[in-house]
Amino acid sequence: MGTGAGTTVRELCAAFNSVVSTALATVDTDPWPGDVAGGYTKSDRAAELLGWTPRLSLEHGIRSALDWIPVSNKMLAG
Repeated sequence: MGTGAGTTVRELCAAFNSVVSTALATVDTDPWPGDVAGGYTKSDRAAELLGWTPRLSLEHGIRSALDWIPVSNKMLAG
């Protein structure tokens, strides 16, 4: 799910870098044919059907996903 607000790759990388201790190495290049300017989700249907609305930031979502990795690895190994 998302907020419905667009996020560019550059914004996503900046959010990720604000959460981790070692920044991603990125290289700016020209767009490829067919590239979109950014990505977004429509969360209005989730609000309508589930009563769900986004409350947390992109950075919080990244941090939560990274925190989940060791937990899921332990569950899958066990």
